[in-house]
Amino acid sequence: MLKLFFIPISLLLLMAPLADADIAFNSDRDGTKNIYVMNDDGSEVHRVTNHTRLAPGKPTWSPDGRRIAYHMDLHRPDPDKHQQLDVFLMKADGTRHQNLTEHPAIDVVEDWAPDGKHLLFTSNRSGNIAIYVIEITSRKVWQLTKDLGDNFAAAPAWSPDGKKIAYEYSIAGQGRYIYIMTADGRNPRPLLRKPRRGLFGGVIISGDPDWSPDGERIVYTEMEFIAGKGRVANSILIVNPDTRHPKVLDIPARWQIGAACWTDGGRAVLFAAAPDGLDDLGQRDFNIFRYRLGTGQITNLTEHPSDNWAMDWTPHHSLSVAARDKLATQWGHLKAGKSAHVTPPF
Repeated sequence: MLKLFFIPISLLLLMAPLADADIAFNSDRDGTKNIYVMNDDGSEVHRVTNHTRLAPGKPTWSPDGRRIAYHMDLHRPDPDKHQQLDVFLMKADGTRHQNLTEHPAIDVVEDWAPDGKHLLFTSNRSGNIAIYVIEITSRKVWQLTKDLGDNFAAAPAWSPDGKKIAYEYSIAGQGRYIYIMTADGRNPRPLLRKPRRGLFGGVIISGDPDWSPDGERIVYTEMEFIAGKGRVANSILIVNPDTRHPKVLDIPARWQIGAACWTDGGRAVLFAAAPDGLDDLGQRDFNIFRYRLGTGQITNLTEHPSDNWAMDWTPHHSLSVAARDKLATQWGHLKAGKSAHVTPPF
């Protein structure tokens, strides 16, 4: 006699075919800010953190696509405490969270080293904003940029060969520009031979550089700021570090643009934007768009009435996402080693 076995629906969902995730991003679509993943065409969106009070920020894929680094303000729910942003690691499925820095300062994760053993982050732990690197296994920390007084360095991105770092260099009262230095923090130089001028005579603020997978181009965002008016123009640029000639992507002029990064092996760029946001500064509904470099085609990947931003792409397709949108959070507490102004061993 044939026996029938009934499997709970929840188990069937976990046994269902799994999807590969390519893009990690922040969103508040469920009422709280959390990290989500989706395929590179915008399908199969799943939440991989489940925070109701804390707001994890800026997910960054490891080189092998198996882990995600992010930062989070541990004191965010308490208005009487100063900010303490720490750098965290988790597996790509949203499990096994680890606090890497545990420091009473503002530590903002930026990028992985190509070897997958080090992370770049920005911190004010020395009193000024500077760029640091942490060795994940030992938790040893090195300061790469010196204290620059009113100037500062931030938002570093490692080149694919591990030899160079692109970053933001802010010059007090003059603007913010993209610079390149060697991986040990030496030999800084501007990406462009001459700083670009604003269309309206304002200050240029460049940010969030990202190296193409082949290491031959850098994409970054640029905005023009005028005191009393705020942001009056913004754009996305691509520059070859050798020729140093900028190419401006053809994006509608009145869009308010957030960060940008590479996708599809360097054939396209992801960016967060609020269409017509420069005309309506109260609008804060950012979505994530893909810009095809060959055709200039712009596609909205999220199309959701919420904020979607701070995206990062991985080419490794290593995350299997089960058909569920909430994962339990388990916190690991690991002690970070601390030192400063030491040349890192790579």
